[in-house]
Amino acid sequence: MLDLESLISILEACKKNKIAELVVKKDAVEVRTVAPASGAMAPAAAMVQPQISLPVEDNEEVAEPAAATEAAPAVSSTGIELTAPTPGVAYVYPGTTIDKEPLPKEGDVVEAGQVIALVEAMKMFNEVTAPRKAKISKILVENENLVKIGDSLAILEPL
Repeated sequence: MLDLESLISILEACKKNKIAELVVKKDAVEVRTVAPASGAMAPAAAMVQPQISLPVEDNEEVAEPAAATEAAPAVSSTGIELTAPTPGVAYVYPGTTIDKEPLPKEGDVVEAGQVIALVEAMKMFNEVTAPRKAKISKILVENENLVKIGDSLAILEPL
């Protein structure tokens, strides 16, 4: 099991090297750290968003970290592009969130942190959230379609 000192040193290394996302698997525990969507890095303790998955096939694995530029939503002249964080099945409108709330549709105004889509991979749901208040100008995938990592899911128009 990871001790607190090891976890803190991993988080500090992520912050120092501007790593946006890192997954560490040890024994039967998986810890995922994700930096905030904005350009500013949060304090190490605030970056932790643990997700636990049991069982783990290998005793110890460290996934390749994603570069900070890959995790941040792309901003273009047409808006903010939200991409799939993992390969899997994308859930967008008319789908629902994990809590069975309807996902927002094109034209809806969403708040920062609001779930826009879900990507399911191996029975784990990864939320794709709005980085800031915006209007959904276009949903680029159909509900329950397979997506690859980095595939465009939606375009947001900042408000």
